[in-house]
Amino acid sequence: MADRLKVMVTGATGKIGQTLMEDLPDSFDVTGTSRSPNDDPRFIQLDFDNVDTIAQAFAGQDVVVHMHAKSDHNTDDFEPYLQPNIVGLWNAYEAARLAGVRRFIYASSNHATGWYEIVGERCDAESLPRPDGVYGAAKVWGESLGRYFSDRHGMEVIVLRIGSYEYRQKPPEFGMGPRILSTWLSDRDLVNLVERSIVAPDIKYGIYYGISANARAYWDITNAVSELGYRPVDNAEEYADEVLPKGGVYSLWGFEVPGMT
Repeated sequence: MADRLKVMVTGATGKIGQTLMEDLPDSFDVTGTSRSPNDDPRFIQLDFDNVDTIAQAFAGQDVVVHMHAKSDHNTDDFEPYLQPNIVGLWNAYEAARLAGVRRFIYASSNHATGWYEIVGERCDAESLPRPDGVYGAAKVWGESLGRYFSDRHGMEVIVLRIGSYEYRQKPPEFGMGPRILSTWLSDRDLVNLVERSIVAPDIKYGIYYGISANARAYWDITNAVSELGYRPVDNAEEYADEVLPKGGVYSLWGFEVPGMT
């Protein structure tokens, strides 16, 4: 029997990390990182301020799923993102290289291209970055670092531009208005997307949007389906009768998206 793939999930106590730790299949040998002590034996305590320390933690891992980041996108202040999303991210990539990690899965965000949404334009993985704030710009930095580490060092890098995800929540619980009908990522689709990102063959670098099979989606997931083998099964439209009466608009900053009314 072949050895199980060793997978390390950073930021494993965050909303996405928790789900992955709970739901990734037992065919993977999964370890999680947390900044605070954790009684779960699958966790290790790890900060991202020292490359050598991170490399020691990454030693022997086949895949790193990097979820560690500051995720608040409602500020234009650069300082909060500097350590976790800029310096800490470089440290994670470099540590993965030093440790011989084969594949690095980077949790980017739809905010890396969020300005398309503001002006009412659809986009796909081939669209140029167009961040809607400092958070999104920091995510673009991470995508570019991934391209560099792939080209320069031969690391396999998969970038996932995550849509709207909250731990174990259905669309009516988000409180964000009808936009969620386009951007929702369900628990089981999240896990399938990451699982496929771990095992999909022959990928050196790729960018993929992470949403469910939403009827009103304005991000294209065609390449995630064809290249990763992603098979989303949930559709936010099932909750439209609960979401639409609450009002609101589709896009994040209060702009209507053409054709989405």
